[in-house]
Amino acid sequence: MLLRIDVVEGGEAEFEELWRAHAKHVHTLPDNHGQQLLRSRGERGRYVVLTDWTDEPTFRAFERSEEQQAYLRRLWPLRADGEMRLLEPMDEMTPAVSAATQSLEDR
Repeated sequence: MLLRIDVVEGGEAEFEELWRAHAKHVHTLPDNHGQQLLRSRGERGRYVVLTDWTDEPTFRAFERSEEQQAYLRRLWPLRADGEMRLLEPMDEMTPAVSAATQSLEDR
């Protein structure tokens, strides 16, 4: 899932703090496989959240949960605009093992 969030001017620090606190809860959910908060360079207040879920039904159930609804009630006053897109995994390539890491593994 990709979520673009445009934050009202001056609300960036509050948004980042709110997201990080909520992300700690999301991280404990078994159907969440990771998330990232990214900030757009050159576009003040524009963020992208990438989050990976087991499947769409588990993501939708999370969206309806009381914890998520409470988070959204706090987020909405900070949000100027945004959009959500569900993405379908097509392929994945894991990072290459660095020479330093490989050297340590060979010991």
